[in-house]
Amino acid sequence: MFVLSLSAGGYADLFCAAFYLSNNQLHCVRIRTNSSKQSAFYPCIVSLCLCRDLEAATIVFVLINSHKYTPRITPYCVRSFLSEAAMNVLDQEVLDALQREEHCTTHLFEELWTGSLEPALDIAIRHNPHAEHSVQIISRIVEQCLCEFPYREFLQLHNEVKYDEQAAKLRTEGNKMVDPKVKRLYEAVKLYNESITYTKPGSTDRSLAYANRSVVCLQMHRYEECLANIRLAREANYPARLADKLDKREEQAKEELAKSNEKKKKKKKDDLKPELPLSFPGHEHMPHVANCLQLQQNEQYGRHVVTTRRLKVGDVVMLDTPFVKTLHDPLRHVRCDFCHAERPFILIPCEGCTWVMYCSAECLSKAYDQYHRYECGVMRDAYSVCGRFPATALRATATAISIFDGDLVALQNHLDALDESRVNGFTMDWRTATPKDVYNTVHVLPTNQERRGLVDHTYQILVAILLHKAMVERIELGPKCKASPKMDKFLFDLILRHVQTIRCNHQLLSFYEGQPQEKYFEYKLYGAACYPSVSMLNHSCASNVRRLYLADGRCAMIVIRPIDKDCQLFDSYGLHHLDDDRVLRQRVIQLLFNFQCSCEACTHNYRTFKELSFQYGGDFTLISHIQQEGIYETLATRNRKLALKIMRELQTDLNRKHSRYPSYDVCGKMRCYELSLSLVYVSESFLYCRKCTGILELQHLHPESLS
Repeated sequence: MFVLSLSAGGYADLFCAAFYLSNNQLHCVRIRTNSSKQSAFYPCIVSLCLCRDLEAATIVFVLINSHKYTPRITPYCVRSFLSEAAMNVLDQEVLDALQREEHCTTHLFEELWTGSLEPALDIAIRHNPHAEHSVQIISRIVEQCLCEFPYREFLQLHNEVKYDEQAAKLRTEGNKMVDPKVKRLYEAVKLYNESITYTKPGSTDRSLAYANRSVVCLQMHRYEECLANIRLAREANYPARLADKLDKREEQAKEELAKSNEKKKKKKKDDLKPELPLSFPGHEHMPHVANCLQLQQNEQYGRHVVTTRRLKVGDVVMLDTPFVKTLHDPLRHVRCDFCHAERPFILIPCEGCTWVMYCSAECLSKAYDQYHRYECGVMRDAYSVCGRFPATALRATATAISIFDGDLVALQNHLDALDESRVNGFTMDWRTATPKDVYNTVHVLPTNQERRGLVDHTYQILVAILLHKAMVERIELGPKCKASPKMDKFLFDLILRHVQTIRCNHQLLSFYEGQPQEKYFEYKLYGAACYPSVSMLNHSCASNVRRLYLADGRCAMIVIRPIDKDCQLFDSYGLHHLDDDRVLRQRVIQLLFNFQCSCEACTHNYRTFKELSFQYGGDFTLISHIQQEGIYETLATRNRKLALKIMRELQTDLNRKHSRYPSYDVCGKMRCYELSLSLVYVSESFLYCRKCTGILELQHLHPESLS
């Protein structure tokens, strides 16, 4: 292991690190600093690490004596070096180490690897060369190392507990945000929601949090939500001594709602979001996929999707439904964990854990039946300690178990009898497919286990072991697994498979967040998912289709570059030549997806968008630049009618000029087109409301209104 220590004036250390990294093969890199000022050097170190043959799981950043800077400065500086797209695909093993300090699986892996894991594996491989690829041998060694290491204390693992003290503390913090001198209402809502997750059913703390949330709703002129929270507060046994306040607030909300409804009747509904159907009839047996798409397989591309007719920009060729999806941590108290709808003003908690919230009792019930029953009490540690993709893998495992009603024996028998070579999502009849049939299409997704190096493979096994231990200890299947070694091993194997498949076959859910005061949009993540049909598409750094995540959870695949008949559809796995250079793209793809990219952009070394600009000798023209600036200014008005008009004009232009790709003009307009798609078909994010909070005409609030 190489340890780099940066001091307040650590320029010499930085250059030594650059020399060392460029001249040595390393297994682990640990970067320490005692000064937040050195955060500016992190991008340099990240770039050096990515240009070496290092496993993503072994790059660890630790800030010492400067923890308060970790969430803000470090990620910001790294993002100043890497594009947003590259940051999105860098696995949680790296990003979480940047953001969660030392209590994460990555850091645990580093400690185990340098302490006892690597020597033990070396001995095993010397005695048995096949041990390097043996899950059984590696998992046994990892288990032994964990037995000798206080990993629970190291990771700060603990069972989910609801306690009033934390609920009261969070509610008090929320009250501070509502203060007229602060007026950070978005933060107040999130704090009230988090407070609710820690409350017990029928408790005073829950009723007070609902009541305080109704105050914020009243201030933000959300009268229906205000009344809903008043109802929730009463159902949670709101104190009788405070009932008068609630009654007055209810009366005021009803009066304002009546006035608001009258105004709505006078407004024309001319800004409705249009539907997004397939551009061609769907397959008879697969209605969500255009009948011109076919799944083929050959030695060069493996399984891939081609079109039997020419496709033009704007064609919608797939509307896939996710098998599994999870929310990004910062949005747990803003979106419903089941439907992902943004309903921050009416979210209700799971009664068994503090991690998820739902927009209705219906969503809560569906989530429990479909997956949460077998993950409740585990998800918090899975996400906080292991990361986004392992947490999604845990949910995929829980979903599979739920499909078989918690019967692990039935699930194992089903998979033992499954002929994976015959599972084909493009020939299966989706009209009559059962949940078991749909799961088959996910279960057979590639794991890339045979392509992984020893370090990466061992890390994946460590993650699976931690998730397995948590499930056995905290869910209802635990006693059955403890009583049956065969079932216990099957559960571990199932978790490991999904840890590997989700990492290779995930899709990051995203949206464009508008900035009201400034004319630009920011790309934001809100979750991760696995779409069975979308996962059939191969990657290209110059993709010809784009994913668009709709409000109902479906993923629309839209053509953004014309595709000739019998040619392949290419998705982007998060890395595009317009954002990142070829060296970085290929390194990250190799690290995360275990293949060497040979797409047209990598073969011909297409330029980044920055390199296409004038100062870098590209084909930049002032006319094209002015046109694009004008498009962005128009889209910044967030007028759906104008966005729809621009979208159609850009479709025509991109179809006409497609042969000029990758010119500055075509690439710039393609980006504008992608933004217009989002504005036309995807609802504005609630985060936009957060930005608007400061300019709303707020109701007058008396300090005694909050409890």
